[in-house]
Amino acid sequence: GINAEYMGDMPKRLDNCFILTCNASLEYEKTEVNAEWNYDNSTMKDRMIRAERKLVDEATQRIIALKREVCKDGQGFAVINQKGIDPVSLDMLAKEGIMALRRAKKRNMERLVLACGGVAVNSFEGMTIADLGRAESVYEHILGEEKFTFVTAEKPQSCTILIRGANKHTIAQVKDAVRDGLRAVKNTLDDQFIVPGAGSFEVAASVHLQDFLEQAQGHTKIGVRAFGEALTIIPRTLCTSTGRDDSAYVLIELQEATKSAKKKGLEEYPGIDMETGEIVDAGVKQIFDSYCAKRAIVNTACEIASQLMLCDEIMKAGVSKGGRGGPMQG
Repeated sequence: GINAEYMGDMPKRLDNCFILTCNASLEYEKTEVNAEWNYDNSTMKDRMIRAERKLVDEATQRIIALKREVCKDGQGFAVINQKGIDPVSLDMLAKEGIMALRRAKKRNMERLVLACGGVAVNSFEGMTIADLGRAESVYEHILGEEKFTFVTAEKPQSCTILIRGANKHTIAQVKDAVRDGLRAVKNTLDDQFIVPGAGSFEVAASVHLQDFLEQAQGHTKIGVRAFGEALTIIPRTLCTSTGRDDSAYVLIELQEATKSAKKKGLEEYPGIDMETGEIVDAGVKQIFDSYCAKRAIVNTACEIASQLMLCDEIMKAGVSKGGRGGPMQG
């Protein structure tokens, strides 16, 4: 929906119409340099007024001529301008059945070109049908105390999601949910990968680390064991969130199911269904997580653990230099 200034004499709805998006003024603007012009009689005043209106009227006539050239029976024409349109020009456009909106926001203009096609023109000279976009319908709709203009296209590359709620808190929650969902879809399309959700990835990773533990030697075993146990916190938390109090037993069942599927060579991903609390196959239930999000979590966890261990080493070095329990000597 476009929130722009709308005049009452304009058509309220247009179907199968052309869209002209522009960023050019259709109103008389004051000069940047202060100037003074004196006249002796009313004739000179009228000539001055006509000269001021000539430039704007010519631009308006070009729009009207383009509309007459491209529009056939039953087709409409709409002008959406990022700058202003004076009342005289609006009246001329309204008499031709042209819907004109002025002072539209820049972000709406950018999305409008993606949705309807065409080119955002900066001058009304040399306009052709190639500069115009197409829309199935353009209509005015009142939401609360504000008027919005909705534009629908056949194959848009951009769209607007209208969110309505009882209060600002509800609208903010819905807005965050929509943004998170769209971001998850974008990340999936960019990565071209998905990861089984419902805690199945963490369980499978912990099982893999348990198998690797047999090959590890020395102090490496301590880190591998700690990393594997830390990964199991996710499925335990999911189990607790469903209302179950046997997360330890559920974790064992998940690990056994994962080992069994791995041994048989089956593509099964045991996880926890948040609705029922039962163990399900995340692939069958189509429960997936974002690959880049999981990768960031694992990398960040390793970096934070390394930094904490480094802090411990620094503290030990400080204690050894300062003596038993004493401060460091600068």
